[in-house]
Amino acid sequence: MSEFTQFLWAMWDSLQAALVSLNPVPVVVFSLFLGLIRSRRLPAWLATVLAVIPAMIVTALLPMAMGYQAIWPDLTQLEIQFQIAILLALSYVLIRAVSLIKVSLMTMAVKPGSQKPV
Repeated sequence: MSEFTQFLWAMWDSLQAALVSLNPVPVVVFSLFLGLIRSRRLPAWLATVLAVIPAMIVTALLPMAMGYQAIWPDLTQLEIQFQIAILLALSYVLIRAVSLIKVSLMTMAVKPGSQKPV
């Protein structure tokens, strides 16, 4: 087997391990919250980073709620790097979608003194 094929198998195994152990719930919660309160001047990529960092801290500290030791991610592992990339992409999509929904609902609001739409 060539070295490139071994590299591709290692990447595939790391991606599968990252998807199996992925915990998207804290990222979804923080992303939805930041999508609702985000102003138009704050870039979506910055809000994405602001959503993923606390979500990873919550995920690392979650075992402490059950009396165990905190599990901090090892950023040098390929699996963790794949997880961070997936969580950043998920967070970006959620923040943009919630922001677009918020803007569209605010533009549909009835202005005082105007007629109500039918």
